[in-house]
Amino acid sequence: MGIFAKSWGHMRWSIVGALLLMLPLGAGWWATHRPAPQAQAAEQNSAPADYPADMWERAARVTGFRLCRGGELPARLHWQDGMQEPETGDPAAQKGGRVRRCNVGPYPANFLAFGSPQPQFFHYNLFTAIEVPLVRRHPVTGREIPGTARQWAVDGRTIVFRTDPAATYSNGRPVRAADYALGALLRAEAGCADALVHAVEELRVIDEVHLALTLRRETLHPATAAAALLHAAEPGFYAEFGSDYRKRYAHRIPPGTGGYTIGRTERGRMVELVRVRHWWAKDRKYYRHSCNADAVEHHFPTDEAQAWELLLRGRLDMLQTRNITAWQQRAETAPPSLQRHIFRAEYPLPPYGIAFNTRTLPCPHLRRGLMHAMDMDRAVQVIFRGEGERLRTFASGYGNLSPMNTPILRFDAQAARAAFARAGYTVPGKDGILQREDGTRLSIRLTYPPHDKISTLVNILVQSAAGCGAEIVPEAVPWQTAQRKGDEQRHQLLFWAAMPGETIPDYRRFFGAGAGGPDAPFGVDDAALNAAMDACEQARTEAELASAMAAADARIADLCIWLPGWQENVVRLICHPHIRFPDCETCRFSTPTPYEVEDAHLYWVDTSPAP
Repeated sequence: MGIFAKSWGHMRWSIVGALLLMLPLGAGWWATHRPAPQAQAAEQNSAPADYPADMWERAARVTGFRLCRGGELPARLHWQDGMQEPETGDPAAQKGGRVRRCNVGPYPANFLAFGSPQPQFFHYNLFTAIEVPLVRRHPVTGREIPGTARQWAVDGRTIVFRTDPAATYSNGRPVRAADYALGALLRAEAGCADALVHAVEELRVIDEVHLALTLRRETLHPATAAAALLHAAEPGFYAEFGSDYRKRYAHRIPPGTGGYTIGRTERGRMVELVRVRHWWAKDRKYYRHSCNADAVEHHFPTDEAQAWELLLRGRLDMLQTRNITAWQQRAETAPPSLQRHIFRAEYPLPPYGIAFNTRTLPCPHLRRGLMHAMDMDRAVQVIFRGEGERLRTFASGYGNLSPMNTPILRFDAQAARAAFARAGYTVPGKDGILQREDGTRLSIRLTYPPHDKISTLVNILVQSAAGCGAEIVPEAVPWQTAQRKGDEQRHQLLFWAAMPGETIPDYRRFFGAGAGGPDAPFGVDDAALNAAMDACEQARTEAELASAMAAADARIADLCIWLPGWQENVVRLICHPHIRFPDCETCRFSTPTPYEVEDAHLYWVDTSPAP
């Protein structure tokens, strides 16, 4: 999926040739360019590592959900294996080669699998797009298929997983049922187990291969929902876990269950993913045609203009963009040998827009006035040269589940001024900006990361708001700073987006009463919205879920806490001819596609000799 909100990157380094500096520089080069320690050690371990001696004593102290072991399997379980679904990927795919991709975004500040002190958007590429979960949904049919669990069974609110004895981490060690309990324990001790606390009543390790998770309430697609909450932790890697986890483990590479692990890195410039040589799933039905390239280099140019130059000079193999301006300027004049693909994304997309902080903007009339005063429709049309689409729902890309009739507050100067008057701003100043009787000026800060597209958006919103009597003060700061301000609730308005939930929208992560961090810049606690979120989580049918999502969306609109921006559902990709994509009935990248094309890792390098 896409999320995702990607931008920027920087840094360079140089070598001075003085003889006395050669040794230190050589050491510095090796420290920067050497393969990551875990990549070097990959596949050298085959025996399982010991769990912490006090693991279950610590587990007993976890609050919010029970973490335990022992017990018996529930009687008369109906086991499922998901093997009846169509294969994914293309049988014509070839193994081998190297692919150089572009990430016009910040180089990751750390490689923590969880608990990062600041948002790390590249972690989606490092973990989410690579890891094999216990169970996942088939990208075309939507039905459940196996991952590290070879079978699963649903017994009311309890989901039992039978782990695959062949599943291993990238370092060669086996994946065991208790690894998921260790993962939950470490997240709880790191203070990032909110999702588990909210959704899980009990997590029980029954034996070496069986794991049972009891949800607090029955839900749609229970096995997928349960699997999304659980993450395996290889005990040998986390043997030194402690209160200094974030510092100690910041640049260690966690062993994973997917087909790639981190290899060579060039700080600020490039992160290389190398194919796990003896990946346990390489011959499995739903995985054998994925992770085809031997190595995938993620490069971090300073901006998209530089990325295009690197592509045209042959230093990148492919470039994916949703920037219509750049596409029109560059792709149409690029050499004809480069292949061009345009497709429509049919999967959950980031909800780009303006987040309103109810703690610093508590007046609903003021928020409504600002919604009417900012001409988002015009901004979207300008940015995308008439080809942009306005978001109509917070939960887009969920097919028939996505709300279709959510009301949007369009630009309306008269309505904006009427709302401002209800908020007490009735006196025009000399410059046309409204004031209260006591002279308080209608001046609001909009925090955003400076980027061509976003800066254009902000300029248009500032101009339209001024015409309605509101002063929007643009506050351009680096993306990390903007996210930190949102995390600390120090903003008023914030250009914002976040990774959406994969199976159903995770409204509570953004709008829950106890939600925090950069994913929750709204500071909202609303009874009607809480009830709608409860209904989403308790839905037993798709009709019930669609109805609950519509109620949640309508309440978000009524509260005036999120100004919908654009949806980046038209994806453009340009690549050199040796990069190939699937072309088969169940996975053709036509319109619409259920995949995030690059991140699905279904492409391959054509190594056939030229005719």
